Amino acid sequence: MVVGTTLMKLDGNAYFSPSFPRGGLAATFAVEVSHYQGLTNFTVIVEHRDEHDTTFATLGTFTAITADGHSELDLTGCKQILRFQYNLNGGSASNGDGVHFVMQAPSWRPYA
Repeated sequence: MVVGTTLMKLDGNAYFSPSFPRGGLAATFAVEVSHYQGLTNFTVIVEHRDEHDTTFATLGTFTAITADGHSELDLTGCKQILRFQYNLNGGSASNGDGVHFVMQAPSWRPYA
């Protein structure tokens, strides 16, 4: 059994997670990278919107990830709906460059 997500460089466009409802006004988000291959960096952006909004806005951005390891991001002011945007920077699709990671469930807080 393999746990996590593997993304390859491919055409260089961003990947997006499915959207999900917020669990509180603030949260700690965490990502665990276990296989990092050939990229300049891997960025994870937390996006959010309210139900009446037509587009997502950036809530926060993880520090650029450049190696295997654990990263956390604490954010407040979460709107009703969230998603993650994943960007694979640098590297080459023809070399099989990419990343394998686990996006952990947010640790929600009811207050900002």
